[in-house]
Amino acid sequence: MPEQQHYHGDDGWAKVAEYLDAISADRILLVTGNRMYCASGAEQALEPILSNKEVTHLSCCHTNPRVEDITALLDQIDHKESYQAIIAVGGGSVIDAAKLMKAFWSNPLSLDDYLGCEDHSDLLPAPLPLIAMPSTAGSGSEATRFAVVYKNKEKYSVEHDELLPTFSVVIPSLLKSVPSHTAAASGMDALCQGIESYWSIHSTDESRQLAKGAIELAWNWIESAVIDHDPVALEHMAEASHLAGRAINITKTTAPHAVSYPMTSHFGITHGHAVGLLTARFLDFNQKVTEEDCLDNRGVDWVKGRLREISCKLGASETEEASDSLLAKMRNLGLATTLPALGIKTQDDVEIIIQNGFDPARVKNNPRAVSESALRKTME
Repeated sequence: MPEQQHYHGDDGWAKVAEYLDAISADRILLVTGNRMYCASGAEQALEPILSNKEVTHLSCCHTNPRVEDITALLDQIDHKESYQAIIAVGGGSVIDAAKLMKAFWSNPLSLDDYLGCEDHSDLLPAPLPLIAMPSTAGSGSEATRFAVVYKNKEKYSVEHDELLPTFSVVIPSLLKSVPSHTAAASGMDALCQGIESYWSIHSTDESRQLAKGAIELAWNWIESAVIDHDPVALEHMAEASHLAGRAINITKTTAPHAVSYPMTSHFGITHGHAVGLLTARFLDFNQKVTEEDCLDNRGVDWVKGRLREISCKLGASETEEASDSLLAKMRNLGLATTLPALGIKTQDDVEIIIQNGFDPARVKNNPRAVSESALRKTME
């Protein structure tokens, strides 16, 4: 996998300028969100850095990019061969959009055709440096080789080593203007990615160390960051998100993420909010792992040991207590913790999630096997 340069600090703008000079980049594609690009202070900070360069600025308006959104963005770019770098400033969706644009910059197959193929080995991302600057603390997309895209409300993940941003720049002060609900949901995403990576069947010593840091930082600082916008807390949440991204880049996500996507696409529930609710439920589910349904080759005792360690990091002695603690944390952040409160009120609604969120390939990283009937029970 390519080496990534990384910088964390509010003086990261100077590092971006230095990097652009070092690679002699004079023609830039800038991908941002809409309102938050200005509100966060990023526009004002980047303007002098880019003032002597030729910049094409595209806005990614959708929280969860769809195939047609990426196609429309690519159609707006002329003379692709003349660009020398991509800069993405925004939340995970913006950074994912930039990754997808890099992936299909000049690929023989369109994104739509690529998703329809069984063989996904022919992806040829453009050899363009990608500078990723997150303006939310949640997805850790600046530290991963994955990009999420939706087609007909179904989530797909595009993966390639060359989609790992060349330079990730985490500037904590960008988080100051993030609306509270967005900050709460994003923070839960970082926390739960840490938890999922920690219990993943693919966890390693390195990934668990990264995930441990993400869990501890997010658990201890999320409320101060969301409620008080405390600068120290914002810095810690920015670091938690980045660590979670690095951990997930090793292990990938597990069942809570897989099941969360139809909750977002069909019911409009913010991604991190859905993941938080599901992680609490899967803490209980995974604790009941047996020899018959354990997917981790290290065995049941190993899985339960990691779950105990997660519980301790959430201030609990037992997994059941940890699940309750996670739900209490969500309520403190103003996030609803019941399905009816989120618009999932009938068994038919639950079935939509199960039919669209259960895919054996997407839950195979979970330490305990997930059947359709088990998922139905978990969603009760």
